[in-house]
Amino acid sequence: MIMITGGLGFFGANLAKLLCDAGERVLLTSNRNLEVPPLLAPFVGKNLKITPLDITSFENISRAIQDFSVKSVVHAAIRSEKGNTPLYQAMHVNITGTINVLEAAQRAGIKRVIFISSEAVYQGMTDTAPFKEEEKLFITSDRFIPGTKKAGEILCLMYGKEYGMEAVSVRLTRVYGPLYRGIRNLPGLMVEGAVKGKPIALENYDPEEAHDFIYVKDAARALSLLLKAQSLHHRIYNLGYGKLTSIGEFAEAIKKLLPDIEIHLGDGPGPLTSTKTPMDINTCVDISRIRDETGFTPEFDAYRGVEHYLHWARHGIYK
Repeated sequence: MIMITGGLGFFGANLAKLLCDAGERVLLTSNRNLEVPPLLAPFVGKNLKITPLDITSFENISRAIQDFSVKSVVHAAIRSEKGNTPLYQAMHVNITGTINVLEAAQRAGIKRVIFISSEAVYQGMTDTAPFKEEEKLFITSDRFIPGTKKAGEILCLMYGKEYGMEAVSVRLTRVYGPLYRGIRNLPGLMVEGAVKGKPIALENYDPEEAHDFIYVKDAARALSLLLKAQSLHHRIYNLGYGKLTSIGEFAEAIKKLLPDIEIHLGDGPGPLTSTKTPMDINTCVDISRIRDETGFTPEFDAYRGVEHYLHWARHGIYK
């Protein structure tokens, strides 16, 4: 049984879909959101179990691991500033929760825990070359997620050294695809608007703004390869597309697939704005480590990603 904390969230649900399709037995935990997305409904009661779980309770995590005979863990639960989350609450979930997951796993003899980290740990670095996993990181952060992801990675390294666990951190870049809801994901906002036939009104956003965007199906497939590997040679892996893609490229892909959609991007009267903060990075990540070790290569460029996303959003078909 593979346990995914925060499993009814965007990434956890997409990962669970892929794993269940492959016949894996999956346990999803969730604290606030207990709504099962349609793409997971066919698996419920078969090879998919769902349980409410507050990861700030060590006893509850331990009980879930024991009750469901968990053999590996993907720790994806996270709290951000969204909804004006108090700092203490975010730290309690993101840091205490991570300690609880690692401790419960090692006591249960679980050898592999994959911690979902973020490219945001590279915040403050001004390099233009793709970032490698060995980079020395700045201690400063301007948001909850970059700061607590750095802390989580340190905890994973410490547990790995102390107990011989494969406590692995995966630094995800900006992920987009079905089920995502977030203001910082402009490709998602554009696709959701296009499906509804609405004009895409992003007049004040810079079409040249670029990120290392990775489609969620690619990201889930890479995680499944890390889960299935007989052994892992490293404890930190970058996971992205491995190149920058601009917001404008996504707009072009939507226009090719839905020519009648009206798109306003960067053509407003005011100054252009960005979803980046001054500390955010301006390059991609180097994915050679995960590629060389697992054979992972991204399959979805902007056009293919938008094509799949649109098909799911319009017809509810996820293939």
